[in-house]
Amino acid sequence: MIWEKDGSSFEIRTQGELPDGRPALDEIVAKGAFVHLEQMAHDHWWMGMESAGKHFHLNFGVKDGRLWVHLSDQGEDGAEWEGDNREKPLPGDSQLA
Repeated sequence: MIWEKDGSSFEIRTQGELPDGRPALDEIVAKGAFVHLEQMAHDHWWMGMESAGKHFHLNFGVKDGRLWVHLSDQGEDGAEWEGDNREKPLPGDSQLA
């Protein structure tokens, strides 16, 4: 999915599917973007992104040794994508500090 407006662009790339059939998030590519990254907890981050007239929220973190990712469209589309289609979990949280 690609949006373009006023010389900026926002692209969401997916790869494979989650167990429930939804597309798995692979990449987000933004040109001419405003990005706000904030740590919400020791294992949870939030990122706000605006580009091409679109506004998205990206939440990501570690739970039970696995990286989770949730991208949501903050506009009228209200679409959502999730990641974590890895075959193996990440090492325990203590090894990530």
